[in-house]
Amino acid sequence: MSELYESEDFIYNRIPIRIFNHCFDGIEIFTPTHWHRNIEFNLVTCGRIRRIVDGIQYGQTEGDIFIVNSGEIHADHWIDETDHFEGITVQISKSFMERWLGGDFYLSIPEKAEDMQQMINVLLQFGNLKQKKEQNGYAGFGENLDGTVENDLSRIRAMELLFRLLGVLRMSCVKKPTENRRNREDSINKIKEITNYLDKHYTENLTLAAVAEQFHYTSAHLSRLFKKHIGINFHDHLQYLRLMNCVEMMKIHPEMQLTVIALNNGFPNIKSFIETFKRFYGCTPSAWMKKKR
Repeated sequence: MSELYESEDFIYNRIPIRIFNHCFDGIEIFTPTHWHRNIEFNLVTCGRIRRIVDGIQYGQTEGDIFIVNSGEIHADHWIDETDHFEGITVQISKSFMERWLGGDFYLSIPEKAEDMQQMINVLLQFGNLKQKKEQNGYAGFGENLDGTVENDLSRIRAMELLFRLLGVLRMSCVKKPTENRRNREDSINKIKEITNYLDKHYTENLTLAAVAEQFHYTSAHLSRLFKKHIGINFHDHLQYLRLMNCVEMMKIHPEMQLTVIALNNGFPNIKSFIETFKRFYGCTPSAWMKKKR
């Protein structure tokens, strides 16, 4: 899962944008805790979702926009297991944004209704553009290029929408970081270092006390950091990290024994894996596999 962290894998010579159209139900409405350098714009088009940014939870419904600034720790989660969610996510290169908005800024939601509606319209058009590209067999703006006129026009259209969005951001969303925000960013950088460490060592027998000592904290202080910036405690974060890697392995190797998968991803035994799986997915790993088949 290390690719989730501090990545900005755009093709800069072409289009500094990535677009995602989402449609999920129930417990599939989930993105694990991560961050990246690019700036992310999210629009809910149907249903609802819970966004978690720097440990703070935000419930969002149809028509809501959420901006995730560069480097912010964030995750997504269902609100109820019967929920449905549809939405659009647009990620834009931080380096590209800095060329047009300056190097020291953060973005907030527009305060004026007309500016908000303009942003919604642009994000909807990004989603439509992505849908048309997928229908024509193209995954992204820098991928599967065949030199056709249609593909070139889609890239021009993407840049047109990008500059329309930049106009709204410049007029209504650009803020200067306050001293309090800079202090929070310093604290967030510390927790990023720790979560990077966990991402590399989650298969090992890690404890709160051992990781706290590794980073010269007390166990109590590290526990507070996790609760404040991740939104869950150290143990739950570690177990979910292990669980997500187990689930990926289950998808890739459905024939592999669950005990082997659990032990290879840091769970001390199969019982601990099954209990964590049931707490998160509401069923046993075996039942989940049958449903997936």
